[in-house]
Parts: sequence; C-alpha cells; structure tokens
Amino acid sequence: MLNNKMRVLAATIIDVIEKTFQPEYLDFVFSGRLTLDDVVIQILVECCKYAYDNTAEKHSLNYYLKKDNLTEDYERMTLQRAFNYINEHRSIEHEYYKRNLGLDIMGLKSQKLENIEARLQGHRINDFQYWEINNVHDMQLVKAIVDRKITSKNITQKILETYVTEYDEFCRKAMDDKRIYVSKFIFNWLSIFILEWKYSFDFFYEIADEMEKYNTTEIPDLKRRIIAFCGTVQFNSLLSINNSAPVIYTGESRMVVQRRKYLHDIVTAKGETFDIEIRRYAEGLYLTGAMLTQMTYCKIPIKEWFITNTSQEDWASVFKELNVFQAWIPDKIWTKKKVRYVKEIYDLVSLDYKNPDFRS
Repeated sequence: MLNNKMRVLAATIIDVIEKTFQPEYLDFVFSGRLTLDDVVIQILVECCKYAYDNTAEKHSLNYYLKKDNLTEDYERMTLQRAFNYINEHRSIEHEYYKRNLGLDIMGLKSQKLENIEARLQGHRINDFQYWEINNVHDMQLVKAIVDRKITSKNITQKILETYVTEYDEFCRKAMDDKRIYVSKFIFNWLSIFILEWKYSFDFFYEIADEMEKYNTTEIPDLKRRIIAFCGTVQFNSLLSINNSAPVIYTGESRMVVQRRKYLHDIVTAKGETFDIEIRRYAEGLYLTGAMLTQMTYCKIPIKEWFITNTSQEDWASVFKELNVFQAWIPDKIWTKKKVRYVKEIYDLVSLDYKNPDFRS
C-alpha cells in the first residue's frame, strides 16, 4: 500500500493526466483492460528505479572482487569476461536500434578503457549492477536466453527443467526474503523486475500454458501480438491524428505485472478486437513515457524530484503496491508442448546477436 507521500503524488499524477489529455482520448485508452491506476503505478515504479540507480553507492569492479575475496587471477578474469560479454551484447543492441529504429540509446554504450586493470578500477557500478553481471554469467537460464541457445534442439525438456529449477529457486528465495528489511526488499524486488522485464520467461511460460489449456497449436501473427508487451517498441500515438507533427513513442515496455491481463487475449482473441486492445496498451506506454519526460512536480522534473525528495521507504511502498512477485510462476508444470511453444516464442522475438541485422 502506498504511503502518504506516494499517495499524494499518485493523485497529482492522475490530476495532471486528466488535465493534459483530452477526455475522449483517455476514455479510449482506459476502456479496455488497462486502467489509469496501471499507468500511474508504472510511472511511480520508473521514478523509484531511477532514484535508486542514481543514488546507490558505486564502486570499481576491484572493490567488489576484494569484498567477495576474489583475489585469484582466474576469478578476476572470470568477472572481466562476464563484464566484456555484457558490454559486447549491449553494443550490438545499440547498433541494431540505431540502424533499424534510428535510436541512439546512450545507456547501452560502455566507456572504453584500455586494459584489464583500468577496466577493473575505472568502471563504477552499484551492488545491483554487480549482481546483474554475475547473474548473466552464473544463471544458466539467463545465459541460454541471451545466447539464444534456448531455441536450440539441444535444449531438451530435461535440460530446460534443470535450468528452470535454478531460476525458480532464486525467485523463491527473493520472495521469501522480501520482508527482512527495506533495502533487501528493494534489491529483491528489482531482481525479479529485471529478470521478467529483460527475459520475460514467466510471461512466455504463461502464454505456453494458455496455449496448451485451449489446445491452441498456432497463434496467427504471434510476434506482433506479443512484441508490444516485451522489449523496445516504437509507434505513432493516436494523438498524431490531431497534431501537426507525428507524436512518436519510443521506449521499453516494462509493465511486467499489467501485461499479464492480456495472456488469454494473446492466445484466443481474434482479429480487430485484439488489435484495439494492443493499441490501448501501447497508448498506456505512451502516457507513461510522456509523464516521465514532461511532468514536473514542485517545479522539478518528476524523475529528478525523486532523487532528492524520496527515501527507500517511499520506494518500498511503491514496489509493494505493484507486487512484481506475482509475475513469477512458482509451480511450473512442463510438457513437450509447453517447451516447444516457449522455444518458438524466443525464436520469434529475441535478438540474434550473431546476426543482428535480423530478428528471427
């Protein structure tokens, strides 16, 4: 439940949205599955994450190596390889989006440092970023998704279940530990949020489960049906109709809890009905992005206001309101069909880093 400060801010966001955008437009956007509250809580989540990213203490890679007593050369090299691996993939993503969507996403570009020692000393990261580096290296499911090995015939049901067991154990511990203390809860919440936003594994599992439940072997135009809910999207808002210039939204779709409302529709809805729902959801993304980039609070851009005027207790109240742990499915039941469906979805929507000019 939101605390008083965040509740007042949520009410202000609602007021700004209702005064800024035409009632006819808002009536359309929020006449389906998406609600105004869904957009408001996502705005608050993004602001809290932004504040966390910009206030968390940062240290060199060497600092973390010493903290974890990783002093051997092979340990330093293992971490460095993981760091280089991530930066290489981020660089490929940067070039892909720049070439295909005209996006220069600066956050994907890494500072160039000349040698290992300089890299270990020079790159400044926070505790959560350090966890991310190790997670990409250590968690078998994440590594398989990033490398697209999850789509390979070599990843059998048995192997996938082994990977998922490790993944689920991590998620279960994160959920069980969430009430220990505020900073730990925030860290755990962010870890589940990042895993589901970046890799969407549980979302794809739920789609596969829904497909099996309704004996749906194939979904027409599946890639288009799910792309709005995962990854980077770009589209012209309906607001372009009454505007002299196109109103273009470009950004990442990170409503990892709200998108679960559409699981049944993705699998069973037909034609124009679902096209309208996807458009409503897309406009919700536009509203979220517009408020994050244009709204001010106390005469300060809202994201910047969060940096200096909110605390971990405020962030925790927002994160509790949007319970990201519900996006994790704890008791997955695997069948050959579900494995095949999940692999097919990843084959459709994941970036092929070896051939980045194409999305398979």
